[in-house]
Amino acid sequence: MKKKFLFLGLALLMAGQLMMAQTFQMVTLSANGTETTYAVSDVQKVVFASNTMTVKMKAGADATNITCIKFTESTATGVKNVKPESSISVFPNPVTDMLSVKGVKKDAIIYLYNMNGALLQTVTSQENATNINVSSLQQGIYLLRINNMIIKFIKK
Repeated sequence: MKKKFLFLGLALLMAGQLMMAQTFQMVTLSANGTETTYAVSDVQKVVFASNTMTVKMKAGADATNITCIKFTESTATGVKNVKPESSISVFPNPVTDMLSVKGVKKDAIIYLYNMNGALLQTVTSQENATNINVSSLQQGIYLLRINNMIIKFIKK
């Protein structure tokens, strides 16, 4: 009987260690190209206000002037990107009429939001590049959500 409890205790201890070895991270890309990684557990909230995207931290300095956010999973064996950032490009930025999105798998849904978080448009991605007509949008900052990424763009 004692052996059963010993093995059960060891199994629970090992499972707990495995769960603790896996953490989720948020990686931000600022306007100057600086990439910073944060543990998701350290993030208090992401704020979209006054035409800016800011990551509020539970402790320490907040991340401001963010252009892109991606999420990764860190395990005891290494870091795995949920969606590699370098594969998606959005241009021109700033844009006047047509925004091009490249590097997104065909038939993925691209969501377009204003800075208040209101969904303005959904677009299904095409094979090579997807063009989004933004000519009717007012000047300002908008967000695209593609898979697990949020990308900021400016409408002139």
